[in-house]
Amino acid sequence: MAESIQVIRLTRNLRYKLTYIHIFETYMQEETDPRVVDLLKVLIEAQQTAIQPLSRYLRKLEVNVQDLELNQKLLEHAQERTSLRSRLQFIYDGLKRAVGWYKMQLLDRQMTSDPELYDLLIELGEIDAAKLWRTKVIMGILRIPTKPKPKEWEEQYSRRDQSPDRGWRPHLIEEVRRPSWGGVQETYWPRPGRYRRK
Repeated sequence: MAESIQVIRLTRNLRYKLTYIHIFETYMQEETDPRVVDLLKVLIEAQQTAIQPLSRYLRKLEVNVQDLELNQKLLEHAQERTSLRSRLQFIYDGLKRAVGWYKMQLLDRQMTSDPELYDLLIELGEIDAAKLWRTKVIMGILRIPTKPKPKEWEEQYSRRDQSPDRGWRPHLIEEVRRPSWGGVQETYWPRPGRYRRK
């Protein structure tokens, strides 16, 4: 029997929450700034608070929540972040996407047909919105922008545009003139003037 869309989406959501707890714990072990450590502790507690009602609802749908594996792709992305700035931006982006995800679910009739699930989505969305707000406040205190720097390729493109060959342009457009209103087209191909047609 195929799993329902509710089971698929909520199970995936639970996997993400479990994975983020592992990420927050890893970041906390390597962080020295007390403000960031306190933030990570709050994020872990809020994530654990959200997991309880979500797991309870999934168990009602006969989902085995004990055997869920962590999202390896998300873990790899988290491990690539080595600076405090990039880690907080990573956390902020993840929370922002999570809040957006809950908003989308509340607009989906398949996810809101059950009043209990509707209330659960609102509860979980509010928890993530609070985490997002707190993360943004700490980033503001540390003067870390919520958006990362522009990509390096943009800088390389701007440098390449300043090269000595910048003035060269193809001359194909200049060699062929547009047709006149009378439908006659005049070209500039190198040939004697008497062979040129009008």
